[in-house]
Amino acid sequence: MVKGAFMLLLIVAMAIASPANAGDEDPPPPPTTSQSATGTASSDSLLVDIVEHAEGKAQNSNGGANHSSDGKPVFTAGGQACAGAEQVVTVDGNLLAFSFCPPASGPEVLTISEVRNAFARLKLPAAKLVIQPPDGLTLVNFDTNFYTTSTRPISRTVTLLGQRVTLEATPAEFEWTFGDGESLATTEPGAPYPALRITHNYLQTGTYQPSLDTVFTGRYRVGGGPWQQIPGTVTIEGTGQDLRAIEAEPKLVGY
Repeated sequence: MVKGAFMLLLIVAMAIASPANAGDEDPPPPPTTSQSATGTASSDSLLVDIVEHAEGKAQNSNGGANHSSDGKPVFTAGGQACAGAEQVVTVDGNLLAFSFCPPASGPEVLTISEVRNAFARLKLPAAKLVIQPPDGLTLVNFDTNFYTTSTRPISRTVTLLGQRVTLEATPAEFEWTFGDGESLATTEPGAPYPALRITHNYLQTGTYQPSLDTVFTGRYRVGGGPWQQIPGTVTIEGTGQDLRAIEAEPKLVGY
């Protein structure tokens, strides 16, 4: 369509530039041409109208030139020329008082991959691991209790491609490592004594380093839009705590 319109433009331009018969009346003075994209339109407006109708040029509310609604390039006249416009040159080298506007590129689109990468880069805190009995000491063959209080969702706001995006990370799974080769994965965060929901028995004396990793799921929203789920999860590793398991020694007490 653009090529056809441009050919039509050249044919009409040549017809205006050259009279049909040399013996006819003196031709009217040639139209004033503009040397810049901001010149004024002259009698070349006829050409502009032809091309604009052929291309279905869109006009914005301010009366200025715009790109066509289907993304094709358009022609604009004089002071209405678009930014970065290129002037049209006829076959005889004359500059016409209108310009060629290349198709406008659309805005960048925020993808789920970019959101997921931003979610993975969040600096989320490690969960707080609580062990009972306290003070890093427990007994062999005893139900040592484990739990965490880090259960609330965490929100962060970032800017992606110029858009305000809210990311929310929620603890969804807890991976308990007890330091003696045993581990356990639960959706349960445990509870303080006397609930005893997550417990472990150490069978031998020694010093262990139990730890807790947290698996987060996420969701996001752009501006004030609806929440949408983020594919995948993020795991934050916890730091091991020293825990010493000892044997209880019976002692005789007086009656």
